[in-house]
Amino acid sequence: MTAFGQTPGNQTHKPVDPNGDTIVFKFVADNDTFYIPYLGNGDKLEELFTTIDRYKVLVANGTVRINVAGYCSSYATQSENFKSAAIRANRVKSELIVHNGIKEENFTTTIHALPYEGHKSVVVVTLRVSQIQPVVEERPQSDPKPERKPELTPQPEPVVEEPKQEPRSTPAPDSVPLEVKKESNYDLSLRTNLLYDAMLVPNLGLEYRTNRIDVKLDAGGGYWGDEHGKVQKLWFVNPELRYYMDNARRFYVGAGGNYSKYNIYKGMVGGLFSDDTGYQGSMWNTGATAGYQLPLGHSFALDFNLGLGYNSASYDTFNVVNQTRVYKERDQSKNFFGPTQAGVSLIWKLAK
Repeated sequence: MTAFGQTPGNQTHKPVDPNGDTIVFKFVADNDTFYIPYLGNGDKLEELFTTIDRYKVLVANGTVRINVAGYCSSYATQSENFKSAAIRANRVKSELIVHNGIKEENFTTTIHALPYEGHKSVVVVTLRVSQIQPVVEERPQSDPKPERKPELTPQPEPVVEEPKQEPRSTPAPDSVPLEVKKESNYDLSLRTNLLYDAMLVPNLGLEYRTNRIDVKLDAGGGYWGDEHGKVQKLWFVNPELRYYMDNARRFYVGAGGNYSKYNIYKGMVGGLFSDDTGYQGSMWNTGATAGYQLPLGHSFALDFNLGLGYNSASYDTFNVVNQTRVYKERDQSKNFFGPTQAGVSLIWKLAK
């Protein structure tokens, strides 16, 4: 993902010195988004665009190569640092692919689980143009024998040695930036609703995400009681289909349902109703949901959601007298529009 900001309309940018000068793009720690306005990234990107346009023919024929190196050392493990460095390097490459029409074969890409000159999260771009001389058109001389114009001799690309433990990123197809390809991958996540856990209803769910579509299934229940007549026996299943509205895949809307059976009296859930009345029966509902996922690093997130729709319940009511259940009402039902679910769920990403 790339975040854009406004740039003054008449601002001009000098090209990069064609003697191997480097441009360093800085990233926010623990965030792989390429923020264009961040710490001068926008001006540096415009300088890079100007330089590539100047040498576009030489870049296209392979005489000049664009070296992109991702550096990351902000995470706890080497594998996380390699992964983040590769993502960030490809985000910068995608800007050049989209803006300048550069192909993947014109890049040399390396990734490093190391800091760069004290910076933990940067991408360094270098154009190897130190041997390039501008082609000057010569005017005809008095000598009738035509002279041949000097030809540009391709120079060998410098060999850069890298540590053996640092793998190279895999080139993507010529015209497809890596982040576009990544959107077609999927996430498999494990989740639990912390609100239900707090009411002593343990639950677990699986979430399968592909591009912007998400399929989720939660299930849970409680089964306990004591000698004081408290009882909480219930189970539920909650399938849901979601659609993520933004590229970051955080805001979503969806549709889902819920089916549950319950037998509660003075328990955590039963305490929401009358203290001297128990409820036994089943309930189903269906409706629309909306929510937001807040990332907590690479592996975890919090999911806030609320559902509204149609609810239908059938139940019996009872109380307990001398440890004997006495029914008060039988075969009751209630149908209404209102909340169908609410959640603050902790998500653990198993595959990405």
